Amino acid sequence: MKFLRIFRIVFAILFFAAISLQFLDIYRDLPQAYYDYPPTALQFVPAALKFFAGAGVAAAWAFFAFAGVALILGRAYCSFACPFGILMDILRRLATFPARNKFLKKTFLGKFAQKKFANLKYSKGLSALRVVFLCAAILAMIFGFGALLGLLDPYSLYGKIMGGAFIAASEGVNAASAALSSFGSYALNPVPAPAFSVPAFGFSICLLVLIAAISALQGRLFCNTICPVGSLLGGLSKFALFQISIDKNSCLACGKCERNCKAKCINSKEKTLDFSRCVLCLNCASGCPKASVGFGLNPLYKNLFAKKREESVGEKISRRAFAAASISATAAVFGCKKYDEELAQKHSLKVLEGASEFRVAGARADKRIATPPGSKSIENFLENCTACQRCVASCKGQVLKASTTQWGLSGFMQPFMDFESGFCLPECANCTQACPTGAISKLTQKEKISEKIGTAIFNRELCVVFTDGTDCAACAEHCPVQAIEMILFNEKKSLYIPHVHEDVCIGCGACEHVCPVRPHTALVIQGIKVHKKAKPFDESMRLYRPQEKAPIEAPKPLDNPFPF
Repeated sequence: MKFLRIFRIVFAILFFAAISLQFLDIYRDLPQAYYDYPPTALQFVPAALKFFAGAGVAAAWAFFAFAGVALILGRAYCSFACPFGILMDILRRLATFPARNKFLKKTFLGKFAQKKFANLKYSKGLSALRVVFLCAAILAMIFGFGALLGLLDPYSLYGKIMGGAFIAASEGVNAASAALSSFGSYALNPVPAPAFSVPAFGFSICLLVLIAAISALQGRLFCNTICPVGSLLGGLSKFALFQISIDKNSCLACGKCERNCKAKCINSKEKTLDFSRCVLCLNCASGCPKASVGFGLNPLYKNLFAKKREESVGEKISRRAFAAASISATAAVFGCKKYDEELAQKHSLKVLEGASEFRVAGARADKRIATPPGSKSIENFLENCTACQRCVASCKGQVLKASTTQWGLSGFMQPFMDFESGFCLPECANCTQACPTGAISKLTQKEKISEKIGTAIFNRELCVVFTDGTDCAACAEHCPVQAIEMILFNEKKSLYIPHVHEDVCIGCGACEHVCPVRPHTALVIQGIKVHKKAKPFDESMRLYRPQEKAPIEAPKPLDNPFPF
């Protein structure tokens, strides 16, 4: 047990570092292996979403692997591979450090930590509440409420915290770089400014403070009350082949295992252990004077082998109900902010067929929110995205930003494309490789450059060529697919104005981002509901064809080039 505990701690630290590195890669230069074989593939809920979305068993192997491990050893996922659970362990260890440190334990801080944090006591499991949150997660998965599921899924909650850490690290590096440069030192390179959202960042900080308080005072309370993964794996662990148990004959009932148990599942007085709540932290084995805690065969199977099997009808019904619910068809997302068609008609705005229904408050009324390349459709993205912020942290163009009300309250913190912050770089496909849930499918750079996620809509009455009579052409120069052509506007002044080839435009947002007009840009991206392939630009599409002057004939050579 002691060796297993050391192995668990080492594995957890290495895995936590590997998965955190993806969020803290502020220079965005991780090797390709991190995207080809991401540690996020080990996450339980994202793997489950991939499976139920039809990605196949191979794409969701972690879901079946940890479910299988739970049926053999128990909830190994919770302490070995769940970054949120590992973070809670780290926060608790920091809170109890003054009580353990020989220099601090006799101080006021050490005594306070000893009294408030160091010792945990057994408490009965809140089974009814666990079932409620598990059912809420299942319903969120069935009906496509990805953002709601992201408020329960431990990995997505961890991603929200690390999204805030990513912004803080980026801003800190930029501030340090600016301070050094003022003294003439350029040793620290600045990083691209991340898309900043005050509500999303504030939510990350509040979540971190809340989890730190819960971890310090109540250990793994979240895991055994709210977390649907913990509830599901806990239900499976009741049938685990091997379980941690207490040898009542040798146990002294000293209570040391109970005080060390982060899951609060050991009752030292009655010498019992609720294995459905055990997160396999193996702290119970640390310091046991009689080594009374160990792994043993599940009593259920002892009775089975003795031909005294008793079936639990309630458990069978609940498992069948879960299986039936899991394979149900997903439904559309409700409660999101819709586009006002009357407003478009009032202002004679151009609304293309199949346009997105979601708007950004305060923006042009014909601007619609687009989803990243690879997400296939808005519906697919919102149903499968759990707002883990992995794509936001990996985006080199700083175009992805955590939402507040852009997707409606039901889509809180699900990313959207904010072209004020940046645009979708044609050479970057990080988000398509980073997404762990299948909300964004993998694309190659070649596939991405032809993936149409929206269309640029041009309003000539806002363009500086029309309003100020001056040249610009910034949009055409930055368009990576030649979707914007400059056509003649004023022949006397040699002014040219943009024209958008809608079938060629992929909706990357480069034109909107570089347009100098404010407060409303002359070009906005109108996202589409279902992504499709864009047409490649062909010279036959060109509208502006200036008349070609007849070539001047070269003089005929003389018969005698030297007449002198």
